[in-house]
Amino acid sequence: MKKAIATSRKFYTYQKERFPIAVLGLSLLPAALSSAVIVSVYPTVIQVALAVIASLAYLLHIRVIDEHRDYGHDNIHHASRPVQMGIISKEELRYVDFAAIAILVVIAAIAGRSALIAAVCMLVYSHLAGKEFFVGEKIRRHFFLYNGANLLQMLLMQVFVYAMFANPIPLNNLVFTHFLFTTVGTIVFEFVRKLKIPGNDGTGKDTYTWYLGFNNSMVIYLLLILLNAVLFFQITTLLSPHITGLLIFSLCATLLVCFATLIHWLKKTHQTDQLMQLSFLLMYGIFNLIIYFLAH
Repeated sequence: MKKAIATSRKFYTYQKERFPIAVLGLSLLPAALSSAVIVSVYPTVIQVALAVIASLAYLLHIRVIDEHRDYGHDNIHHASRPVQMGIISKEELRYVDFAAIAILVVIAAIAGRSALIAAVCMLVYSHLAGKEFFVGEKIRRHFFLYNGANLLQMLLMQVFVYAMFANPIPLNNLVFTHFLFTTVGTIVFEFVRKLKIPGNDGTGKDTYTWYLGFNNSMVIYLLLILLNAVLFFQITTLLSPHITGLLIFSLCATLLVCFATLIHWLKKTHQTDQLMQLSFLLMYGIFNLIIYFLAH
């Protein structure tokens, strides 16, 4: 019991830097709500809550896998991270991982066969990713391929979220467009996480700005924002005949995010970086909530 309490305290400190549970939970909620109404007419509050908790558990599982897989790399290039600083050990994180897997599997079993099958697929793929697909440094040397292969874990999680609300998942244009919308949103979050200010790339060669340069990365980021907005508007046209106001709103929201991005492009400070990320987070969250209310 004492060991469990000590580990939980260490994990609390760890999560504040590497896995902020409250922030992630709030970020996942709008997407879970929109996913629910896309595949189910009457999703319940309990279903939404379980989908968010299961998603958090899976993301935590991936984070622990990353800590073990990247341990040697992080010792050299990210020595200030919690595991490297001794705040929590890899062994202690394994216990956290066991709990996360158990939560995911139990919730999937409660949700039904489709969700359980999706959860098993997610865990199998995360195991392969943790083993670097059994090719090790060969795939690591291909930065974009390596990140793309790991990004597939997020797409599997989106399928799982659909399966939490529908058994089987309906296959239609609305679901397909929504899947593309969430995929682009996921890519944006992944991309901006590794979009660093010039001079802050570090030595690990593990950022998009290291390979693309800051200016090219910003252009790609802007294009991804625009694509996400276009997909949102496409979803709204499938849900409502009254699209003029939604078109104006989506254009205004997109312009505000682009404006925040341009400010960061010019200023290149930590504060403008946070503003840029927060602006997209708000836009994406609001887009998901609009989808929820349109379809509900």
